[in-house]
Order: sequence, then structure tokens, then C-alpha cells
Amino acid sequence: MPVELRGIRPDDLPALDVLLREVEAVDQTDEHYDLADLEEELADPLLDPSRDWLVALDGDTLVGCSRLTPRDPGGTALTTYGSGCVHPDRRGEGIGTRLAAAMLARAQERHRELAPHLPAHLKVSGVTEHVAQRDLLAGIGLVPDRYTLTLGVGPLPEQEVGALPEGLAVRRYDAAGDEEALRLVHNEVFRDHPGSVAWTPEEWRHWVTGSRSFRGDVTLLAVDADGGIAGYVQVDEYDAVRQVTGLREAWIARVGTTRAHRGRGLASVLLRHALEACRAAGFDRAALDVDSANPTGALGVYERAGMALEKHWTTYLRTDPPVD
Repeated sequence: MPVELRGIRPDDLPALDVLLREVEAVDQTDEHYDLADLEEELADPLLDPSRDWLVALDGDTLVGCSRLTPRDPGGTALTTYGSGCVHPDRRGEGIGTRLAAAMLARAQERHRELAPHLPAHLKVSGVTEHVAQRDLLAGIGLVPDRYTLTLGVGPLPEQEVGALPEGLAVRRYDAAGDEEALRLVHNEVFRDHPGSVAWTPEEWRHWVTGSRSFRGDVTLLAVDADGGIAGYVQVDEYDAVRQVTGLREAWIARVGTTRAHRGRGLASVLLRHALEACRAAGFDRAALDVDSANPTGALGVYERAGMALEKHWTTYLRTDPPVD
């Protein structure tokens, strides 16, 4: 019986959870999921699960998958993020090639349906040393575009936090009043960052502040005398990482400084405050991703806080022109 590709169903998630764990054990990406993570991702309000997520089935056995994560079609381009995998024991059979082609076809279908007047970007990230993935993606027209570094530190050292720039104070995130302000500041901070896509309120709530991984108690804001946000460090914690490694990892998901407050050492001081808050809260280690060509010089900020290179990632990109 040939391997069948079809849209995912909710009752496929336990098998997908097992597949992703078995793939990570071989590929060593350090990307860990649990069933609750997959359920949360499948609840993305922009997702059409039956068309955006595909599973490859050999009879009743799930042997591969592809997943699209759409973004809002506002702005200057329609951006969609893709990912996928094939069970290590089933590689070399052409399953990945079929999944990749189907993923591209669905991304192009979304383009025609949602924003034919805009160019469309399809982005897929992978560990740079995984040459087979690079070659597979090249087959559907994705080429290396940018590079990301994963940095980490553990155990967390006690931090000498230092003083914030004059006129600023640090406080914890307040769910009652900070959600929308932080979204707007983050969109502005990364407005000119290559490849950045502005977050809508619905996306921000689903993927950031409303996510089960969000840790508001160690997410810190630097604010001025009027309460305006000058900088922020937003932290997540993933249960799946702790289940696999036995360690509590503070994932530094977002770090930003507004343009008016750059060049004053704010990001460095605020990061050390956040790392110390995480250490005091019982975290064992911290990690983050940074664009290797980040124009704000963020790499040096993280290295000075004791973080070191752990993985090198490539973002592959395909851009299709408007179809109108």
C-alpha cells in the first residue's frame, strides 16, 4: 500500500507527538514538543488544519508530516512558515519529497486565496549542518536567506545587574495592562528588521501572551516616568523541554529596545535583570535565538551576559510574485 498524504485530524495528534519526539532524538535539533503544544498550535485562528497540516500515513502508521504556520496577510507580503519531517527509519523513500511538494502547493493556494496582489514568502528553518534538508528544500525552490544562532547558558550564574539608564525603572509584565502596549512596542522595535512581520492582536494573544508557555512573572519591562515601555525581555518556558532534559529552561523569546533608548546599554542591563529573575525563580538554564546579522548588535549583548553558541540555523526562503 502506498503512503497516503492527507490533512491532519485531531485524533492524529498523539501519533504526531510520538513522531516528533523520535525525529528529534535522531536529528538533535533541541526542539521539543508535547501533546498540549501541538493542540495549541492546531488552534491557531489563522490555520485551516485540514489543508495546512499534512500527515503521511503508511496504513495506520504516521511516518511523516508537513506543517504551515500562516501569518496575517496585511503589510507588504504574505508570509507563511513551513516545517516538516519524516521518521528516520523511512527516509530515502521519497516521502519527504512528496510532503515538500504538497506543502509548497498549499502555500501557493493560500497565496491565491488570501493575497494574490502581494508577493508571497515561504520560509523554513533548519539546522545548517542538515544537508539533506537543504537539498530537499532546494528542490521546491527555497534557498538560504538568513542565519540564526542559538545561544545558551547553564547553570544560570548570579548576575551583577547594574544600573538602568537614568529615568528608567524595571518591573514585571502586568497581564491586566501591558498586553497591547507590549505588542505595539515590539512591532515598532522590529519594524525595519529583515523578514519581520507585524503581529496582529489575535496572533499576539494566541502565540505570545495567551500561550501556555508564556512566563509573565519573569518577563520584564523597562519603563520611563510616564509608564512608557523603553525595553523588554519576554520569556517562555516549555514543559516538553523539562520532560526531555530534566531542566527548566528560560527561553528568551523576545528582546527589544525602542529607538529613542538605544545606545545607552539598556538591553544589556535589562537582560541581566531577566536572567537573574529566572535564576531566582528556579530556572536551570536560559537560551535564545539571534539573527547572526542583527543590526542592533544584539549578539554582543548576549555573549557579555555569559551566553555561548549552541546551534547554527539557516532560514530558507522562496518568494513568489503577485499572481494578479
